[in-house]
Amino acid sequence: MKIPGTVLLLLAAILSIILNRNTMAQQVSLDGMWNFAVDTAGSFTIDNVKLQAKWREAKVPLSWQAQFSDLRDYQGVAWYSRTFKLPVVDKTEQVILHFDAVDYMAEVFVNGKAAGRHEGGYTPFEFDVTPLVTKGKNNVTLRVMDPAGTEKGTEGVSYWNIPHGKQSWYVQTSGIWRTAYVEVKPEQYISYVHITPSNDGSIVIEGMLEGNSSKNNKNVEIIVKGPGNKSVLKASAPVAGDGRSFRYEGKIQNPGLWSFEHPNLYSADFVLGKSKVTERFGFRTIEAKDKMMFLNGKPFYLMAALDQDFYPETVYSTPSEEYIRDEMLKAKKMGLNTLRCHIKVPDTRYLKVADEVGLLVWYEIPNWDVFTTDAAKRGEETLSLMLKRDWNHPSLVILSIINESWGIDLQKEDQRQWLKSAFNRTKEMAKGRLVVDNSACYGNFHLKTDINDYHTYYSIPDNRLKFDETVKSVADRPDWLFSKFGDAEETKQEPLLLSEFGNWGLPELPDKLPWWFSRRFGDIEVSMPEGVHKRFNDYNFAETFGNYNSLASESQKAQFMALKYEIEEIRLHPELQGYVITEFTDINWESNGLLDMWRNMKYSAKNISDIQQQDVIIPRPEKYTYWAGENPSVKLYISHYSSQDLKGAKLNWKANGNQKGSLPVDIGSSASVTEMPLIQLKASNVKKPEKMRVEFELVDKNGKPCAKNFTEIFVYPSIENAQYPEITVMDQHENLSHLKEVKGNTSNGNLIITNTLDENILSKLESGSPVLCLVDTLTKIPDSMKLKVISRKSEWYDGNWASNFNWIRPERAPFKDISFGKYLGFESTYSTPQLVISGIEPQNFKNVLSGMYIGWLHLNSAFIYETNVGKGKLVLCTLPVAENYNKDPFSKTLFYNLARYTANTHQL
Repeated sequence: MKIPGTVLLLLAAILSIILNRNTMAQQVSLDGMWNFAVDTAGSFTIDNVKLQAKWREAKVPLSWQAQFSDLRDYQGVAWYSRTFKLPVVDKTEQVILHFDAVDYMAEVFVNGKAAGRHEGGYTPFEFDVTPLVTKGKNNVTLRVMDPAGTEKGTEGVSYWNIPHGKQSWYVQTSGIWRTAYVEVKPEQYISYVHITPSNDGSIVIEGMLEGNSSKNNKNVEIIVKGPGNKSVLKASAPVAGDGRSFRYEGKIQNPGLWSFEHPNLYSADFVLGKSKVTERFGFRTIEAKDKMMFLNGKPFYLMAALDQDFYPETVYSTPSEEYIRDEMLKAKKMGLNTLRCHIKVPDTRYLKVADEVGLLVWYEIPNWDVFTTDAAKRGEETLSLMLKRDWNHPSLVILSIINESWGIDLQKEDQRQWLKSAFNRTKEMAKGRLVVDNSACYGNFHLKTDINDYHTYYSIPDNRLKFDETVKSVADRPDWLFSKFGDAEETKQEPLLLSEFGNWGLPELPDKLPWWFSRRFGDIEVSMPEGVHKRFNDYNFAETFGNYNSLASESQKAQFMALKYEIEEIRLHPELQGYVITEFTDINWESNGLLDMWRNMKYSAKNISDIQQQDVIIPRPEKYTYWAGENPSVKLYISHYSSQDLKGAKLNWKANGNQKGSLPVDIGSSASVTEMPLIQLKASNVKKPEKMRVEFELVDKNGKPCAKNFTEIFVYPSIENAQYPEITVMDQHENLSHLKEVKGNTSNGNLIITNTLDENILSKLESGSPVLCLVDTLTKIPDSMKLKVISRKSEWYDGNWASNFNWIRPERAPFKDISFGKYLGFESTYSTPQLVISGIEPQNFKNVLSGMYIGWLHLNSAFIYETNVGKGKLVLCTLPVAENYNKDPFSKTLFYNLARYTANTHQL
């Protein structure tokens, strides 16, 4: 009898289902809406919670802080409950209840009966609930406890002593914040498999089995497919005698290595009876030796960004795999080759995508606050589970135990000893990966580490010389990078990295402000976003910037120039083998991301790729400011880490005014910094200040572009023959000596130049004399003016943490004809103000000609401020133009403009 085609298709479909059922576990997602209730007193039990709790709906996976405005800061007990329909289960199968992460303590009940208890907020766990489930509908209920941040904590556990990472900086994460599901598995099944490959093609496979160990499954069948989905290995691995594990050692011929450019991945299927598991892996080596970093035996320069892995809507929970892919592709586009996932255990999809796109991942144990034996134990248990989960990812190359001594007191011998022993245990456990003991900053240090790294933050260009000093100091491998107590185990061969530095660039904001806008970091006012639009209007920023988003856009340009300078300075030092920019994205109030919180590319992200390559041209002007007709010179260096042959290459350059040239390049060895011949330029006889842009391109012997970069020099027209107003210099503090040679300086000039506001000066002001007061540290402003001179050494005024932005009014004198933008840049580097004038009422900021804000438009203060005193006009200036008068064209030109402007006695 001929069977109809439709019937054959139906039978084939049924057979396919049966076969798949035999080899793949059935899974029921528990993601979606759950019943949720807060238990502030912690008094509910599984017996009474259903009737006594006030239930509402909550989304899983998502923390309760992310979805309930009334619970943003709630830490304590809460309950979750929902039903699920169990698939058909035969008597030999097992039902496994799985959670990817629940923060922090979870007690799980199925149909009212205890299934198990788990501690730890970042790692997956599961329970065999076969004896507890019934056919059809079942109920699962969780009691979740996230302890309070007090010494006592909740139920004997303090938040201070558990791994929590930077939740405390931005917003907490509590509850079921990662995916959950029920899975039906065979009587005996493969729990997990670890694959350890070597670049010669050899592989070691170790797997663990769960379930009925007496089941007569003798072998695990293995099929490995290469990058082209071609089978490269078929083998059988015998199950160990106890029925709990299997092991296999074999070799794949001519493996394709996993690298940045070619992230080759292999897929391995493991079949044990009806159980099937698929894992991916890659062949790669990572080494830290001879003071350098090596990937697959070749030196490379590590270019990373700190990724705190927070999201605008879902906070700690990953929105989707596509979301991660989009941001990681942006990272690659920027030239980054590494993401440092900062004191958080990322979603498995994070590592999956990094594997696929070719990004290295450095991740860290989430920190605790106060060291105790229990806290340290929890941290190491977390790390063990991280490695168990993530073993097969080739992208995962570096692990940190501690960050900046958070949660440990390195002054105490027992805690230092713990850290060294934890490093040794981690090295033994994390074979084939690098380990950092304590990613160090000022005030703490290393004990034993694979990488000698250090963090530093400076405002640029304001504190560029201090940044330069720090970078040079780290490059010199100082003793203070390691313990001073005689217990360090430094080899002097550890690669040096500057693993945190960065600067702010404010984000452009949507019309509807996010919920976190009203939150700041602790009591630090400069970190508060809320009210930024009001401050923008109150302090008269609209006159210069138009609207807030325009100001933010300009701040991002300043951020780019700061980062460009810092990266170039780091690359100048061949001793340093990489860096980590703080940071990849903004997080709530913290605005130093290359991307904003919504993953939009800031100005830096769009322009930084030229200096984030294995080969980088580093131009360094001998000075940033020149007079017209002078001969600017630029020092040039090439940092070479690629495999590109640069013998016979050329370094071409061009500048304003059709100036151009070419330098021969003959660089053989990689992982080097080569100084090139100095180039000389000619500054045009400009009539007004001009920015000279000098562009560079490195091409190989065939003319193929290898690298490009630029620098900027600022050229000013001579003012030697300029007409100065008649001035009188009154130098009470004896630091205006450079001005005594100024044209127009007489003993009875109408314009008074001074550094004090004593009774004599005030009397002249009252009578109508204009006064330019060049404020210094000894200047006393009369109390009646209600103004204060504040040193930028005062808290937050240095701009090193939350960045400062030095703005000017380019549409007005004294900057109208000498400005290059709305923020002061490297043209002002020799006259960076170290003092500000505060106490100016917002309504008087129309009289501020140049000023500074910190962070989200806080600590608004003036560099140049004009006001009336009696009949006279007073201009206060904190830029040190007097001491730099004969050194710097910007300072001399600005002084000239200030003198002319102040001498114009038009009152406000």
